[in-house]
Amino acid sequence: MKRIAAIVVCIILGCIISRNALAYTLKGIVINAVTHQPVSGVYIYVNQSTYLTITNSAGQFALDNITGIEADLIATKAGFETLTYHITTQKIPTQIRFEMTQLDTARFNVWIGSGTANGKEWFQLFQNFFMGHADYAAQCEILNSDALKFKWNDSTQILDVLADGPLMVSNEALGYMLLMNLESFKMNKNGDMVYDGTIAFKPLHSQSLDIKNKWIENRKQNYPTSQIAFWKSLYNDSLHQNGFTVQFIQRIFENESGYASAVANKKNTTGMQSLKEGNTIVKKKFVDVAATGAQNLLSNFLKKNQDNLAVLLASQHIMEVKYKKTDAWEPIDRSNGFNPFTSSLAESYSYIIFSDNPVYIANTGYSFPSSDYWVIGDWNWMGLSTAMPYDYGL
Repeated sequence: MKRIAAIVVCIILGCIISRNALAYTLKGIVINAVTHQPVSGVYIYVNQSTYLTITNSAGQFALDNITGIEADLIATKAGFETLTYHITTQKIPTQIRFEMTQLDTARFNVWIGSGTANGKEWFQLFQNFFMGHADYAAQCEILNSDALKFKWNDSTQILDVLADGPLMVSNEALGYMLLMNLESFKMNKNGDMVYDGTIAFKPLHSQSLDIKNKWIENRKQNYPTSQIAFWKSLYNDSLHQNGFTVQFIQRIFENESGYASAVANKKNTTGMQSLKEGNTIVKKKFVDVAATGAQNLLSNFLKKNQDNLAVLLASQHIMEVKYKKTDAWEPIDRSNGFNPFTSSLAESYSYIIFSDNPVYIANTGYSFPSSDYWVIGDWNWMGLSTAMPYDYGL
């Protein structure tokens, strides 16, 4: 699943404060970039975490006890441009000043809402694939579907989806309210989809002890094979101990150098992959050549830098991640990564496709920038219903 962060457009004032070895505090203000008046009701959150708040009538916010030095702070509100500020070890600010630009309301003139006849059909298609195919998906509900806007392109056969403000998704299986800032979403009727966005998790509350215990048990069961658990295991060099194995694969597309000779080798796997090209999704033939011996060593691709971040550089490679999963799906056809699965306690496969740029992994399991990798396979098919925050268990 490929996620692309919003454009960084913010002004930072100050230096490091309120920080100790365990946690730190972020404070700031959000103003209108034109009127310079405070903007209330802006959601402020650390991406992929439970650190979430909302600005008051004076446009002010504060997030306390944040763990994990490397993080992306998001500011989002319906009708405004979404802003991001990346926090690093050397750059934890005293105050953050977001200047938000109001968006033109005419941008949705050619889009339709979920209340129309076509909109209802497209909403159902969107929800089915976006929530995923795990058992948990049946317990997920988009609470503000009216924020969604749809546009179908007859020539490309692509459904575009945008949201006017963050989506609110209730996950009654894991006990989270998900706040999803959907930057873009494209899907064809086969279910091939690519989308960009950021996410926050707000724990739900219940008076029922049975429901609380259900959430605890479901989180415990879901976390060990989640993306966050994988990235954290990768950082800690504990993949094998935590049940993950990885295989590096060089994917060569038709018309690229070496394609013909690689296809001629019957040991190599061939297939079709869905790719985003401009405003459409296309399928391209490929052949996968698995790395062997020393070429498949993780140490060839993963290093620690001076900021104690793990740096993964696997240009033109795919990382196949294999793991056992309770209520997992057994792959029937792995040829393009979008697989139906059937039985429990099976080996599950996910694939991380890398760009030419490095991916950074913090000790919390937070990986960035999400624009430089794309995840398909089991994690993609499980969808939003199995997403977990990086601060789970910290």
